[in-house]
Amino acid sequence: MSKKISLGAGLAMAAAAAAVTVSLTYVYAMNSFNSKVADVNERQAMYAKLSEIDQKARQDYVGEIDEQALTDAICAGYVAGLGDSGAKYYSAARYQEYRAGLTGRNVGVGVSTVQDEDGNMEIVDVLPGSAAEKAGLQAGDVVLAIDGREVIRLTYGEAVNKLDGTAGTTVELSVLRPAAGEGGQAETLSFTVTRAEYVQRSVTSAVINGNVGYLAVSQFREDGSSAFSEALSSLLRQGVVGLVIDLRNNSGGDMQAMAESLDMLVPAGSTVTSRDSSGTETVEYTSSANEIGVPVSVLVNGSTYGAAELFAADVQDYGKGLVVGEQTAGSGEKLEIIPLSDGSAMMLPIAEYLRIGGGEITGSGVTPDVEKSLDEDQAALLLRRRLEPQDDAQVQAAVTALVQQGAAVSEQPGGMTATPAQQAAASSQAAESQPAESQAADSQADGSQPAQDGASAEPSA
Repeated sequence: MSKKISLGAGLAMAAAAAAVTVSLTYVYAMNSFNSKVADVNERQAMYAKLSEIDQKARQDYVGEIDEQALTDAICAGYVAGLGDSGAKYYSAARYQEYRAGLTGRNVGVGVSTVQDEDGNMEIVDVLPGSAAEKAGLQAGDVVLAIDGREVIRLTYGEAVNKLDGTAGTTVELSVLRPAAGEGGQAETLSFTVTRAEYVQRSVTSAVINGNVGYLAVSQFREDGSSAFSEALSSLLRQGVVGLVIDLRNNSGGDMQAMAESLDMLVPAGSTVTSRDSSGTETVEYTSSANEIGVPVSVLVNGSTYGAAELFAADVQDYGKGLVVGEQTAGSGEKLEIIPLSDGSAMMLPIAEYLRIGGGEITGSGVTPDVEKSLDEDQAALLLRRRLEPQDDAQVQAAVTALVQQGAAVSEQPGGMTATPAQQAAASSQAAESQPAESQAADSQADGSQPAQDGASAEPSA
């Protein structure tokens, strides 16, 4: 039974509701106003302090002020003050280098280096066709000085940056070349290198353990998915029964390139999902139903970052393969590069990447299904690109993980070999895993060696 409400009562209720609404709106407006005033006051105090510092420096400083360097330093200091390792400021010059690095094209010497125990730069890779190769530099050479300045007097990062520059300019390198063999003597050599454009290659492939595909990726570059696809197709045409994908020391890189590479391995579904500060989740990339038919092992370590971590997590979460190695870095922030008006740029974390089940990568990383570490000597060789797959304990653990997944590996770790039945299964499995175009190419196979897709590490300069 309904009750009738008098006109007077209705008006009173409406007035009360209006009063509550006005009160709530007023409270919200006051809180918002106070918050904005406090924020404005804090920023005014910051600008006033900066102005005071600038005034005192220009009044009393005895040296000359480089205005551009000063501006870049102020901006870099602000971004550093956010306290987030993912936030970075790039000067105009550094932003150009960053953009070139994503596409794999830079101008400079064309080497990859590591800092040795003495603080000098050891060359671990010389890119084919680079200025360094033309000048006669070799892997194993140790750079002692650049343009007359000792490397140990510079920061390592500064020394690396000095190798890059404008095409056609020269850089003088003082290099220690180790003895060629027992009884030999080390030499100190001088090189004049004319900087030129070089192409960074981030993918390499080979067949190991008789019939296992090995594919290493040092960074996912904007155009890197095509190199990944070509290397994968080449391995499948050679009849591999499983894949070891090496993402150790992978610095991350372009998420789209990672997703396009991953699409070849996993079933249809979402591969990249992010969550912003408001809690909104967005599926950014998905995979199609064109996964390969061979098992996969993904190698990771503590220097596996960002996009590479999500790659490993997706393979793990889809049950497509096993992750082998060590806990990854735990760097799962979505970073946005924001160009600024003067050609510089800033990078800001704007969201978190999520695993398929909703878990976060930031702070936790990816835990391997099979934990395996390298000893100190092997780790040093890996860093210098001198650890062969057959001597690499983690690679061999990844091969064992393929065997556990049913791969009929012909040369199994520990000296074991596949039985005739396993070998027959391997041939059948390999044929089924190849796309139609790969099977056609097999009819013309001539037993040639696997195609090399480039260096497995990102050059430093």
